[in-house]
Amino acid sequence: MWNGFTPLQLAVCALATVAPVLILGATVAALLGALSTEELIEFALGAGENPGMITFGALFVASPVQWLTGRSQVRVRKYLGISFFALALSNAAMFVLETGAGAMLSSPLLVAGTAAFALAVPLFLTSNRRSQRTLGMKRWRALHKLTYVVATALVLHVILVGDIGPGAGLITLGFIARIPALRRWSEARGLSR
Repeated sequence: MWNGFTPLQLAVCALATVAPVLILGATVAALLGALSTEELIEFALGAGENPGMITFGALFVASPVQWLTGRSQVRVRKYLGISFFALALSNAAMFVLETGAGAMLSSPLLVAGTAAFALAVPLFLTSNRRSQRTLGMKRWRALHKLTYVVATALVLHVILVGDIGPGAGLITLGFIARIPALRRWSEARGLSR
């Protein structure tokens, strides 16, 4: 274990870092003139969509993993949340560069994506101990229940895109694992710790 992370947690965090680093590299390349703005937009939109969904899906199943293993996933969730937000921000920025801000509400597909991003902003901004102290844990937890709305909007977004991949599967698995009857069943059989 490195700094309290298991090898699996390190692998998940490392994989979640790849797409943001690639997008950052492409942005630097565009600023240096090695890529055109159009090439940067195309690359960042492609690199942000599916990795963003997978990162959010991994973030969404972290709590059920914690229930099953008894091992805290808080640090992993925070890291995945930051990575997801970086991907969502780059995806939204590139879309606005390509089509303009007015297009973000021009179809149900874009409304779902815009809603997911807009709701992720306060979650990102309050994902720290200072916000927990300022808001109080009860209000902070209530605010962070928006994660379920973000997850629903993301799944709707990819359904409308027609590109249902592993990220949507992970989010769906996260919803299923949160069904109270299923959680009670797993606890009664000693599957949860």
